[in-house]
Amino acid sequence: MRARNILQTGAFNPEDVSRLQNAFKAAWASIGLAIDTADKARCRELLATIVVSAGNVSGLDAEELAAVAIRSFEAIYAGSREPF
Repeated sequence: MRARNILQTGAFNPEDVSRLQNAFKAAWASIGLAIDTADKARCRELLATIVVSAGNVSGLDAEELAAVAIRSFEAIYAGSREPF
């Protein structure tokens, strides 16, 4: 998983990792039920990558980061020509 690889590089301190994990959990709780079972793994990876990328360049707290991640995910997912 790309997001896991980024986290394992040590670029984030423990507080950042906790913030990213909380943001991911909140975002997935919001959108996960709407995703087809066949698409869940790919969508989780996409969401995780969005969270880590956005978290790397922002000072957002977990709740704000989750909201940004949800909006970004929905824009990508809705605009995707390839089914997830």
